[in-house]
Amino acid sequence: MVQRIIKCGLVGGLILFIWGAVSWTVLPWQKGQMKSFSSESDVRSTIADNANSSGLYVLPNLHKYAGDPEGMASARAKMAEGPYIVAAVSLEGRNPNMMGSSVQSLILKIVAACLVTWLLFKTRQNGGQLEFNASVKFVTVVGIVVALLATIPYGIWFGFPGHFVIGSIIEIVFGWFFAGLAIAKLANHK
Repeated sequence: MVQRIIKCGLVGGLILFIWGAVSWTVLPWQKGQMKSFSSESDVRSTIADNANSSGLYVLPNLHKYAGDPEGMASARAKMAEGPYIVAAVSLEGRNPNMMGSSVQSLILKIVAACLVTWLLFKTRQNGGQLEFNASVKFVTVVGIVVALLATIPYGIWFGFPGHFVIGSIIEIVFGWFFAGLAIAKLANHK
């Protein structure tokens, strides 16, 4: 059974990775949401001058004013007025060659597909086989749960645009559906 879990995980993870690459590079729903500042050099300078270290920045940062009612009221007013920003800042830059990130992403997807395959095997009664369609539905529902929990909170809490959130949900759900087709086929093949 371990060999089948690994085989399903490898194939399912590879499908998730390929679908994600197609979704981000060919289809418009994510990269089409990435906006540019009118003056990137001014924004870069401002961030470099004001960010103390790499990390996640929020503007206005309400947490900064915990215990300061006047500061909190001012920050909330600024939040309502805008702009409101959530940004991952890497002062040391990022390697534009995405090979390292791609390898990490592929490994993550393989591990996730192995875990989902393991869950699929745990649903079997007395070691019997699951029907193909039921297996695909199971894996797809896991994808739906992952998509909802992994993307909607960013829209709720940080204001990520609705189109971006919906595009991310579509990517995740379809990825797990496609992976589910392969996992269901391989899981029942001795």
